[in-house]
Amino acid sequence: MSVVVVGSLNMDLVARAARLPGPGETVLGDDFATIPGGKGANQAVAAARLGARVAMIGAVGTDDLGDALLDVLASEGIDASGVARVADRPSGVALIAVDEAGENQIVVAAGANATVTPEHVRAHEAHIAGAAVVLVQLEIPLPAVQAALEVARASGVRTVLDPAPAQPLPDSLLQLVDIAKPNESEAELLTGVATHDADGAHEAAAALADRTGGIVVVTRGAQGACWAGPDGRGDVGTYAVTAVDATAAGDAFSGALAAALAEGAELPEALELASAAGALATTVAGASASLPRRAAVEELRAGRAR
Repeated sequence: MSVVVVGSLNMDLVARAARLPGPGETVLGDDFATIPGGKGANQAVAAARLGARVAMIGAVGTDDLGDALLDVLASEGIDASGVARVADRPSGVALIAVDEAGENQIVVAAGANATVTPEHVRAHEAHIAGAAVVLVQLEIPLPAVQAALEVARASGVRTVLDPAPAQPLPDSLLQLVDIAKPNESEAELLTGVATHDADGAHEAAAALADRTGGIVVVTRGAQGACWAGPDGRGDVGTYAVTAVDATAAGDAFSGALAAALAEGAELPEALELASAAGALATTVAGASASLPRRAAVEELRAGRAR
């Protein structure tokens, strides 16, 4: 049941307002919070709360924010022996604006995350080789992401890529991915296929699956998700919830997907669990605070997917 997450750790600085600002515009907010986050750490916590044994590989500064981020991993039972302390860079931060409908805008300052190298990843090869699933994102340098995927592939470990933040990716990296999980905008960037409706999302999933040779799951927010791969294609329902903040919904989905796959779940079962986790994450403000535990996910699954 082990998952290794190779990725970012950030402190999220979250401001809430009635609406999000446009370019060059200032809006008045009504709340502020400092919340541990980062796509890598969020996904590690999400997987741990779903019952996986989790190890994290990444980097933080030697500042107070780094101390706080490591404390979060420890409190969740996550092995942080692969997280370096970097003296000459601050810990990463994310500046997040959230509107009253739960939509968000995010700017990430990488800080120590930018120091993660292929050498650092390979120094923890034993963690990766002993895992059931390796989960990566794109908030650390691409060479480090590729190194993690290469080590996992050489060790016969299943790989999951959350290609966020969106950026073009070489085929040499994509072909190391067993399951890619872009959202609609990321899928559109990677394929050039418009994803404004279900047909487009399916077409983009199939086009990206042709590049990876594996499975591609395109998440579509309140519309659920769709997937494509060598064995066909399908859709994933979502759940009726009252959204408050969508900040970590994608991370909840990815972490839950990795946890379910590490348990040995087949893809449809793993996607159903991930969909429920992602939906629940929108009902609570903040990143790590919103990541649901297994009991809550199973309770929601007992209801009806729409």
